[in-house]
Amino acid sequence: MNKSLYQGKKTITLLYVLGLLGMLSIVVVICISRQEPKSLEEEKKYIDISSSWTLDKEGTQPVNVKDLGKYMDAESGVLSMYYQLPQMDADISLVYRSKDVYTRVLVDGEAIYETSVYESKLYNRSPGNLWNVLTINSKYSSKCLEMQIIMVYDTNAITVDSLLFGDKAEIILGLFEDNMFGIVVSLLLILTGVVLIVVDFLPFYGRAKKNHGLLWVGVFAFLTGVWSLLETNVLQFCFKDMRILQLIGNMIMIVDSMPLLMYINSEYKIFKYRGMRILGYISVGYILLCVALQYSGIRDFHHMLNGAILLMIFTDFVLFIWVVRMLIMLKKEKKPILNCALQISGICAMWILGIFESVRSLQVDRIDRAGLVRVGMLILCLCFAISSQIETYKIIEQGLKYDLISKLAYSDGLTGLGNRTAYLEQLEEYGHNDKDIIQLGIVYLDVNNLKTVNDNQGHELGDDLIRIAARIIEDSFGHFGKAYRIGGDEFCVLMTGVNLKEKYEKGRDIFQQLIDEANKANWYTYDVQIAHGFALCDDFTREKIDEAIAIADSEMYQNKLELKRDSGQEEKI
Repeated sequence: MNKSLYQGKKTITLLYVLGLLGMLSIVVVICISRQEPKSLEEEKKYIDISSSWTLDKEGTQPVNVKDLGKYMDAESGVLSMYYQLPQMDADISLVYRSKDVYTRVLVDGEAIYETSVYESKLYNRSPGNLWNVLTINSKYSSKCLEMQIIMVYDTNAITVDSLLFGDKAEIILGLFEDNMFGIVVSLLLILTGVVLIVVDFLPFYGRAKKNHGLLWVGVFAFLTGVWSLLETNVLQFCFKDMRILQLIGNMIMIVDSMPLLMYINSEYKIFKYRGMRILGYISVGYILLCVALQYSGIRDFHHMLNGAILLMIFTDFVLFIWVVRMLIMLKKEKKPILNCALQISGICAMWILGIFESVRSLQVDRIDRAGLVRVGMLILCLCFAISSQIETYKIIEQGLKYDLISKLAYSDGLTGLGNRTAYLEQLEEYGHNDKDIIQLGIVYLDVNNLKTVNDNQGHELGDDLIRIAARIIEDSFGHFGKAYRIGGDEFCVLMTGVNLKEKYEKGRDIFQQLIDEANKANWYTYDVQIAHGFALCDDFTREKIDEAIAIADSEMYQNKLELKRDSGQEEKI
């Protein structure tokens, strides 16, 4: 290729990629900086009272609910904050989110709500991440509402936010609407994971060579999708047992780095290197340690999340370095780099969108911690899946080529039946009798008058005669065994099983009927005559098989003489 042409193509490609990245950056910047429009037409039937709480009943000490830990008395583990109820003409609802704390709501010292959770010795200590929904009776109008927050872990793990006051149905509907994008992307991740897992287990050519990369990408996508859906904080409205959701979310964060490691091993066999094996052992060891600590009650999964996050970050970094290394190596060897480029693109997309989400979260406190991260993970899964599918396609293509070569090697080109090579290999296999075959039946056949047809009517009609004979043999004796063309005008059918004599006789009846039909129809300028003989073999030594073949050949020769005599032909056989 012309050097200037190559450089021009490379420059255009790089500029195109730059343009795509520029468009992506525009979308990301809009997502970060956009402001919600103010609607004059629709008035919400609830208000956010997060900034209306105080540390005292008199309302003189405001509380910043975004930083409740600094108000908590670590010794008592209980924090009380207050809200002055407005004048109410009817019952009204209070909906708020709490995470890793228990809460109790009181009016005039009377508890009207407290966190109620399912119990199990294997649950985390905290009730998890849940929406609290309570109805405040109108009789409490204008009274002071007290909320007690009970610490579970430490002052850094105290969250009570999104305190919404008003119509319950409107509040819940609004929360679903606000998180609809996250819900849709999460469901796409789950669906992608299921599809990839199913596709990986579909049978196809060369299955033994499958690397199962799709399987591990599917597992990662499915787990990530479930975690992402939990992070939208809307499933809590659909489940009574919120603690199980918290447990599942923690579990996924602990195990989710391993499928990526298994994927890279499927693609590049990284576990053959000691350092990579050590990383794999550390990853699975940490998972087993978490399970053991949860069972023992010494620690729960919540305490192990920091280690899991660090392990995932380190794994992602190692994977990135490994793929870049492979990319450089392939480029030096002038081999296709599309797979590595896709994998790097997926990893970078996840990192870039994760950084943007971190910046966005610092600017505005958000309930949903996943945000753009789930989009990055979806891109990662799709890039990895496409990369793996390219390899799968290559394996399928190689399998098809192998099957084609195998078919050409063992099939007769004129008739499509097994050829002499396939016939001899099959006899060799029967000689070992590894499958405990009870009987072997051998049908030997020979097409009469082939030389006459070739000499008088041409080899094209001679080939036609061979094809007709092959079809008749396949449609009769071939129902009970495997048919082969073992010479120019010679055929053989090998049958195995029991009652082979009866099967031979049934095949012979069909065989004779097909020959009669062919000759009565006068479709051809010659009569179809095929001599045949049969023999049984019960002892599967090569000597006994050869003896049975000789018997079948002798019977076929006698039948050939009879056919010649009956047709009045005196041509030398």
